[in-house]
Amino acid sequence: MNHNGTGVVPGRRAAFTPLLLWTLTLLLWLPWLGNLPLRDWDEGLVATVARSTWHQVVEGHHPLDGLIAYKWGGAYLNKPPGLHWLIGGAVDNFGEADWVVRLVPCLLSSLAVPLIYWLRCGLNPTPATPDARRQRDRRALMAALILMTLLPMARHGRLAMLDGTLVSCSLLLWSGWVTSRTTHWHALLAGLGGSGILLLKPPALLGFLLIALAISLWERWPWRTPALSWFGLGLLPGIGWHGWHLHQRGADALVMWGGQGLGRITEVVGENQGAWVMPITEVLEGGWPWLLLLPTGLAWAWRHRQQSSGRWELGLLIGSAAVVLPLRTQLPWYSHLLWPPIALLCGEGLAQLLQTGKPRWLSWGFQLLGVVSLVLAGLTSLFAATNQLPIAALLLAGLGLLIGGTGLRGTSLRSRHRGLVAVLVGWGLALLMLWQSQLWLWELNESWDPRPIAGLIRQLPEDAVVILKGPTRPSLGWYAGQELLHSNDTDANEHWRVSRQQEHECEKVSAAQERDWALWHCPATP
Repeated sequence: MNHNGTGVVPGRRAAFTPLLLWTLTLLLWLPWLGNLPLRDWDEGLVATVARSTWHQVVEGHHPLDGLIAYKWGGAYLNKPPGLHWLIGGAVDNFGEADWVVRLVPCLLSSLAVPLIYWLRCGLNPTPATPDARRQRDRRALMAALILMTLLPMARHGRLAMLDGTLVSCSLLLWSGWVTSRTTHWHALLAGLGGSGILLLKPPALLGFLLIALAISLWERWPWRTPALSWFGLGLLPGIGWHGWHLHQRGADALVMWGGQGLGRITEVVGENQGAWVMPITEVLEGGWPWLLLLPTGLAWAWRHRQQSSGRWELGLLIGSAAVVLPLRTQLPWYSHLLWPPIALLCGEGLAQLLQTGKPRWLSWGFQLLGVVSLVLAGLTSLFAATNQLPIAALLLAGLGLLIGGTGLRGTSLRSRHRGLVAVLVGWGLALLMLWQSQLWLWELNESWDPRPIAGLIRQLPEDAVVILKGPTRPSLGWYAGQELLHSNDTDANEHWRVSRQQEHECEKVSAAQERDWALWHCPATP
């Protein structure tokens, strides 16, 4: 099949491979999307803002009321409502089930897989020979498959949070930027990716643009005027929204750029203090088994640093690390931005392993991980106090890695391909078993399920005053359908309290299923 020199294969195959990758990603990420309640933080907050903002879209006094974000009828200044609009529309049409809230973020996050394929294909736009084109496409496919099956990428992509969609928008920005060198109108797609970032986490666009500019300067590839025009056109929706937001809320509109944005670089927001080691720890914890391939990928990129592919892969890793590591405010999911460059580099290592069977220690490493997984499954089944642990996931991952590692050590290309298929099938089935086990949101094991008490609150009179005494739980307010107070100013009046302590002069209505959180009815006192 012929190429047209634009970095994209013409005809049906050009669209078939990304579409197939997206379909496989959805088959892997969507099952059991709603088998656990919304997590705090930030799913409960995102869902609440989505519902409040969409309420303004439907019932606002002015047609443009819903263009800016709301929370319980008041102004929400932390983030733009780009993703919240879509979640709110889905909830309005399909109900408030947990899977509905997570559906749109999962669909958008999963687009990162075909987008990284497109990006890698664009890094070598005009291979000289058919064999070089096949090599390029194979490396792009390896990067996409790795990104698809990375546990943190898949797990976080299933959550009603902004970070997964932010990764997809950044990849759209970089992919359009790269391919616009030969097809100018692709800069429009880069601009639309930038608009998406402006409607999610605006300050992040500055970092992503600096990365692209720095790599372009390294390549000494000047942008043409038509490409710049297309890029500016794509940025118009995002810039237009921020102009409208500034017009409506004045100086308050700058909060998402300052204290909730760039301020995270120099100071700690809330209690989210961390160090540069946190993102590295998250990568070391969640990157297996593919992290074994990173040294080989780094060596490949360094050897090819005079080529576009090597420069962009090294540049994206260094640039993403420079954006994430210096932050004074650190949260575990900030490391999410590191996975695309890691997947690109690991894809180079996997392509080399498939093609040559070397380095040999990689196949042995896969087998060793398989043995460790099987041993853990055996120990868990023997000594675990509960049968809810994901033993099936450990068994499937172990078998896939053990059998696949043997195949990857084979002398023929066909045996190595079969080995990779075994690894992918085993690891993919293990992820599905993890979703089914209801342990994929392990943060919930540290807190209580708010749904039983929220159900009781929904049965109270509409004018009932409910006070939460304890840590803020946005998901409790979401499930209860009302804002919970945190003040004791109403203690003299009839009210209800959610508390884990004994509330004197109040009657316990019901306790939650976990720990000792309960709803208390407190009558008016003289």
